[in-house]
Amino acid sequence: MLHQILFLPLYLGMVPAVLMSPFAGVLLYYWLDNLPPDQVYAVTLIPDYASFAIGALTFLTWLILEKKTVPRPLPVLLLMIALLLWINLTTLYALASGVGLYEWQRTVKVIGFAILTAQMLSTRARLEAFVWVLVLSAIYFAVPGAIKVIISGGSGGIGTGEVVVGAEGSFFGDRVTLSVVLALALPFALYLGRRTTLLPIRWQRLAWPAMLGVAATFLIALIGTFARTGLVAGSATLLMLAARSQRKIVAALVVAAVVLALLAITPDNWFFRMDTIVNYQDDGSAMSRIAAWKWAWHLALEHPIVGGGFGVFTLDAGSIPGRPGWLEAHNIFFEVMGEHGFVGLGLFCSLIAAIYRSCTLVQKRVRGYEALAWTADLARATQVGLVAFVVGGSFVSIAFSPFLYLLAGIAVGTRGLVERELAALAPGLALNRAPAAGRPLVQPAA
Repeated sequence: MLHQILFLPLYLGMVPAVLMSPFAGVLLYYWLDNLPPDQVYAVTLIPDYASFAIGALTFLTWLILEKKTVPRPLPVLLLMIALLLWINLTTLYALASGVGLYEWQRTVKVIGFAILTAQMLSTRARLEAFVWVLVLSAIYFAVPGAIKVIISGGSGGIGTGEVVVGAEGSFFGDRVTLSVVLALALPFALYLGRRTTLLPIRWQRLAWPAMLGVAATFLIALIGTFARTGLVAGSATLLMLAARSQRKIVAALVVAAVVLALLAITPDNWFFRMDTIVNYQDDGSAMSRIAAWKWAWHLALEHPIVGGGFGVFTLDAGSIPGRPGWLEAHNIFFEVMGEHGFVGLGLFCSLIAAIYRSCTLVQKRVRGYEALAWTADLARATQVGLVAFVVGGSFVSIAFSPFLYLLAGIAVGTRGLVERELAALAPGLALNRAPAAGRPLVQPAA
């Protein structure tokens, strides 16, 4: 009871900050969503709808206090809005409407608040604070998870109780989703190590070694999830970090050394688990995924425009012998296609492509502008995180979890800031165009 009494004034004390700055509400909202107090800290005095209440208060404060501007450029934001409108339309035609009601409500909250957030990520300090919330949320699960792996010698495994998991009721909940989150958050941890400005000056010098340690805990905890999805998502992250690095040879050597170090501490039963990726025909879990994908494909052919709506995969429950109960899509693309048809799938894929392209344009636009080099690093981290999400999401149903929409918000905020800064530095530079070769670049005043 004592810890509840301590936590309650801590959270209530943040409410005045939300009334003074809606962005404070954004940070508190995502912290509560990532680490629900009733599930993570056993603080039952804080209701489970606390994040929704904070979100509503944040929206009202934003309407009153925040200066309204149209984020530029618009494609990512417009695609989020279009996807939000489309899932509301498909819900009207849902084949299992009663079952999917909760998922619909949750998704509207996720995408709607992400749209609001994207409009407030207008400064470097806000973008960095937002990234800190994501990384610190992952650290909360990764550090004890890595310690568990090291102490147990990695001798855990499915059914042993030693597997690294998140918290029930959190978007970081099950071990498979957590493995994707760890792979997604890793590049942002490295970004903060290089570019953080919110820490005191004397602490900033320690940020890089500290974040290297955090990245190591992410990888160790990822192994501890014993999730095959984590293997492919983590591998994608490491490969992308090497490919997107400005020093590719050095980065490739570092990645190789990291992999060798991880293999040295990885237990044999982890390798046995990962071996089922190759011999998937003998693994019931893998075959159930393939069966779900086939079912989703045939469903989409029957309902190509609006799909089956949220909750439609419950109609496939029990179709696989020996596996009764809820059956998910186990893939973000089949999930969207089955629930929202080929139109929804097109919007979803277009959003992913728009995020990646926006980050590419940021890197091109700031080439030669030293004062904006940090935006290129943040854009690269966003691209790496996006690839980790897509690769990991190919084996788990997280299409409407917050992760993609957090990346969309970062992409919108980063690109918008770059365009405003470049317009101030070189007003004649047209939108969406990189500086011409040989053109003198205007440098910001000291």
